[in-house]
Amino acid sequence: MANSKGRNDNELHIKNPQRTVLRIWLFILVLFTLLLVKSFVSFDINSLDGMIIVTSLMIIPTSLFFVWTTSKNIKNLDEAIDRGKMIAHWRYSEKEWVAYLDFERSYRKNLGTMIAALLTVFTVVIFVPFAIVVQEFFMIIVMLGLVGMYWFMGLILPRIMFQIRKRGVREVLLLEKGVMVGKQFHTWDFPLSKFKKATHVKEDYEHLEVVYDFVDRTGPRTYAVNVPIPQNNMNEIGEIIGKFK
Repeated sequence: MANSKGRNDNELHIKNPQRTVLRIWLFILVLFTLLLVKSFVSFDINSLDGMIIVTSLMIIPTSLFFVWTTSKNIKNLDEAIDRGKMIAHWRYSEKEWVAYLDFERSYRKNLGTMIAALLTVFTVVIFVPFAIVVQEFFMIIVMLGLVGMYWFMGLILPRIMFQIRKRGVREVLLLEKGVMVGKQFHTWDFPLSKFKKATHVKEDYEHLEVVYDFVDRTGPRTYAVNVPIPQNNMNEIGEIIGKFK
């Protein structure tokens, strides 16, 4: 692999952000495992133990999955960052980065609403029947709290993240089986995930579009990663597209 092709310089300022993600998922895993054990040991039908058990049984498998995937991401990114195993490394001016974020926000404006709606339906289907069976009104309160969190993440959080990313890392790593834009890492190096295509889009906002398929709790999905192209790297796009797997 041509490690230096596409870099603006030989020094990488990017650190591996997946380590922070791993610490968060490990904390969640440990917390809900302890809550699950405690609720089983001291189970009381008139307490919140039933709700805690159901919630923990939903979150623990999810946490285990993300601990595994994040650990794998850390290894792949370490190889790219520390040993130069990448297709390209691009760095951007503040003007280029803000232009990209403006485009990205416009491109994704309906995505957060759609995901929030799907998760709301999924949560209601699980919580409402259980709340009726155990006759625990607090389950409804928990459900409403989760739904509120979904819509916060779908509508408000993207606006907050836009401001944070404006001041964040203005770099991109392109790997054979993944793309990291700033601190956001996307990869298809997992079972049921695969690279679909990479396209040099020239209309409206010129960028590299990398598309991959994956499966989540809502079923098969396709995701497009928009990658800004620095002006001095435009002539390398054809060669770079051919290296994704």
